[in-house]
Amino acid sequence: MPISKTNKIIMSVVAILVLLAIYIVIDRRNKSEVPTDISPTATTTGTNSVTSTTTTSSGQKIVTTSNGTYTIKEVSLNEGKTFPQPIPDLNRPVKVSTSVAVSPEAFAVASKKIPEIQALLKTNLGDWKNWIELGLYQKMAGDYLGAVISWKYALRLAPTDFVAPGDLADLYAYYLKDNVQAEYYYKIAIANGTSKTAYLYIQYATYYRDIIKDIAKARAIIDQGLIKIPNNPALLEFKASLQ
Repeated sequence: MPISKTNKIIMSVVAILVLLAIYIVIDRRNKSEVPTDISPTATTTGTNSVTSTTTTSSGQKIVTTSNGTYTIKEVSLNEGKTFPQPIPDLNRPVKVSTSVAVSPEAFAVASKKIPEIQALLKTNLGDWKNWIELGLYQKMAGDYLGAVISWKYALRLAPTDFVAPGDLADLYAYYLKDNVQAEYYYKIAIANGTSKTAYLYIQYATYYRDIIKDIAKARAIIDQGLIKIPNNPALLEFKASLQ
C-alpha cells in the first residue's frame, strides 16, 4: 500500500521528535556525569590531572595541579581599569638633582630597587603603596623630581591617605626649599591623619620652628594636634620643648 504524502509528513515529525528525545536524554546523562569536586575555575588535562588558577592581589597567577605541582606567573591587573592621567613614565631613569650629594652605597641600593618597583607597577598601576616606595628610593638616589612625581601620583590614587602628602611636605621643606608647597602638603597630611599620626603635627611644628623660625606658630600647631588627639604624650612633650 503506497504511503500518502500526509503519512510521510507525520512520520518525519515523529522521527524528529524521537531524535530530539534521544539528544535530551544523552545531554542530561553527560551533565550528570560531570565530577562535582571540580570548581568552576578548574580544568582537566589529557592526563586526567586537574588544574586550578588563582590570581592574587599582587598580580601573580598561581596554577596548581592535582598532583601537587604549581607554577607562578606575573599577570597584569590593569585590564578593565582606569587610572588618573597622565601616568608617570615607568621607564624613567634615575636623574640626580643638581647639587645633591648622594653616597655611592645609597645610590647603588636605590638604583637596584627603582627598576624592580617600576616593573611591579607596570602590572598594577593602582598600587599606591608601591608608588610611595618608588618615591622613597628616588629620593634616596637624589632624584627629587622623580620622588615628587611618584608621590603626587600616589596621592591621586589614594587622596585620603596621609603618607604621600607627608613625604611631599618633608621633601619640599628640607630638600627643595619650597615653603609654599611644603605648607600645602603638611596641611593635607594633617587633614588626612588619624588619632595615631601625632607625628605629623610634630613634623609640621618642627618645620615652623627650624625653617620658618616661628615658635608661636609651632606651638599653635601642637595645640591644634592636642585638640584632635587629647593628652597625647608625644605632643605634650614637644610642646614643652618649645621655649
